[in-house]
Amino acid sequence: MSAIRLPPILLIYFLLIGGVSAQVQKPLTINELIGIALESSPQVLAARDQSKAIQGQLSSARAIPNPDFEMNTGQQRSVSGPLTTGNVSSWSVTQPLDMPYSRYPRVNAAEANVRAAEATRIAFEIEMISRVQQRFYELMRRDAELKAAEEDLSLTKQIRDRMQIRYDVGDTARFELIRAQTEFLNAQINAESSKLRVEQAKGQLRQVVGHSLPPDYEVVSQALKIEPLPPLPILLNELHAQSPELQRAKAEVEATESKLSFEQNSRLPRLSIKAQQYNDPNFTDRLYGLVVSIPIWDFKGGQIAEAEANASRAKNQLNAQSQSLEQQLETAYKLYQMTSYQVKILDQEVVQLASSARRIAEVSYRYGERGMLEYLDAQRTFRVARNDLIKARFDLASVLTEIQRLRASPEWIAKIESGKQ
Repeated sequence: MSAIRLPPILLIYFLLIGGVSAQVQKPLTINELIGIALESSPQVLAARDQSKAIQGQLSSARAIPNPDFEMNTGQQRSVSGPLTTGNVSSWSVTQPLDMPYSRYPRVNAAEANVRAAEATRIAFEIEMISRVQQRFYELMRRDAELKAAEEDLSLTKQIRDRMQIRYDVGDTARFELIRAQTEFLNAQINAESSKLRVEQAKGQLRQVVGHSLPPDYEVVSQALKIEPLPPLPILLNELHAQSPELQRAKAEVEATESKLSFEQNSRLPRLSIKAQQYNDPNFTDRLYGLVVSIPIWDFKGGQIAEAEANASRAKNQLNAQSQSLEQQLETAYKLYQMTSYQVKILDQEVVQLASSARRIAEVSYRYGERGMLEYLDAQRTFRVARNDLIKARFDLASVLTEIQRLRASPEWIAKIESGKQ
């Protein structure tokens, strides 16, 4: 039977399709997931656009006022008397002066708004990194639970099959066989539930990263890096120095104070330089002068009152934001201490003791010193302790991620600024 030969174009097409499929199926690291999220999140993109728009406002605030040009032309006719008739024209130039007492507050307010917009952008990106990490660790937890459930299923199946053989030869009672069968069914249900929780966690991670992520994506499992944190006072100092939310609130206070200064200085006279010339058939007039705008009727009372209220509101919001972040950090730090202790006790004592008890029960059961029920109870105790350890470890990772978000980890900010996700 002769082999089927495909045209070269079809061969190239299938090779390209295979390459694209392999690229899509490539497991993604957590940094790659963060990079996709930062480049596709509508909130992050909107914050970046807002920062660019505020940059344009700063350019407008720094601009020098444009001059006003005026030109007129016409004819001169004599109604009575010996006047020369002919064409007449005039022009004038008025250049407003950007006085320092109005220019500096205006520019300072625009610069503060730029810092606030930039802090808002960084806060959105840090929030996105935190959400991706939280969902990634949730997926890692569910995957670890699935592996543990599959191990339990394999073990209970071996016990069930062993009990079936012993029951068939008459070495055990039917009650123990039913108990082993029940344990196997429970392990089977737990394994199926674990699979569904893994799929649910993958869906939640994809929802956070963005739908540009294919539905059948895979991730690279990453070991948890539990690093000790500095004392709480140091974390609070870092919070006040690095938190983009506080930086934004501080910048908004500066912007409102500069706006208040601008409105107060608006009561001062505004000056303009004016030059004009008038031409007629008999003579030419050139005039130079100074135009002064004096606030006689409007003393900017309403604008100043509004600016004072906005400045007070910004200060109160800064204090409220500072207190809220401090409370969140203190709560997260206490939870970190409690979860760290829980992980330590579970890892070094509870799980090891439960594992030893399970091994002793298994050996005793094989030698006929213990019954099947005691062995199953020891297995169940070990399973509960191991699942508690898995949960505690990933709860600790989640708490650490929240603390890193609050303190605005320098590593995260460096990644954001360099774009190395």
